[in-house]
Amino acid sequence: MALPSSGAISFNDVNVELGLSGTAQISLNDAAVRGLFGVASGAISMSDGYGKSSEFAFTIASNTTDANLRSLAVAAGWDESTSLVATLDSGIYISSTGTGTPALTINGAFPSGVKFVNNGTVVGDGGNGGSGGYAYNSPPGQPGGVGGLALLISVPVSIENNGTIAGGGGGGGGGGGSVYSIGKAIGYDYGGGGGGGRSGLTNSSGGTSGAYAGNAGTVSAAGSGGAGRNTSGVGGAGGGWGSSGSAGAKAYGAGDPGAGGGGGAATSGQSYVTWLATGTRYGTLG
Repeated sequence: MALPSSGAISFNDVNVELGLSGTAQISLNDAAVRGLFGVASGAISMSDGYGKSSEFAFTIASNTTDANLRSLAVAAGWDESTSLVATLDSGIYISSTGTGTPALTINGAFPSGVKFVNNGTVVGDGGNGGSGGYAYNSPPGQPGGVGGLALLISVPVSIENNGTIAGGGGGGGGGGGSVYSIGKAIGYDYGGGGGGGRSGLTNSSGGTSGAYAGNAGTVSAAGSGGAGRNTSGVGGAGGGWGSSGSAGAKAYGAGDPGAGGGGGAATSGQSYVTWLATGTRYGTLG
């Protein structure tokens, strides 16, 4: 909210804007009033308060990756002092370009407090699928990658989550390679690659394989595992947001599969958060 942009401004209006009781004692020379009106010293009048607000509000209206809330606010014109309210628009994504980087970081100084209103989706990167193994475990199927973190917090923040906050899905494990009979001969083959975990705006990769690679994980769905050739094991499917990927299948009589990767966390630093609305959250609250 803000003070009126024209006409009369009452001391009650000023008190309410400052978060005080409407009947609290106040004068134009008070430091809080001068700060709100933007008049550090000298003459001051009620008209100096036209349209002034005790908070800076801005909207994130386009998709972004590897974001820092404080940096976005400064770029939007925040004075680095006023109370901050940041809103992510409905249908808009903040996501990560890699599992080692959170989709959104909230850190640094917010002297008058910060509130994040999420009407969109904040999602970590999906884990990559494990590669398929080869005969005689040379090598065995590889494990899927762990999904990435959605939200890293290291300062007090109020969050109104009306949308989704999700860790990336874990990658599927690679299938085991096979040894099989071809008449009187012996054949050797690869297991299928694991599927990538459900991701954000950057797809996760399916696991490689000399037979059939796993499918990528996208913002819409986890990837399926690649088929094992001959008697080789099928690659495991990637996990949904915040969920582990599936292990690959063991090859008939031979190669070992890879384990599925764990799902990414929704938050790290959740002890700093005051939840005004919890919305939809996938993954642990760490």
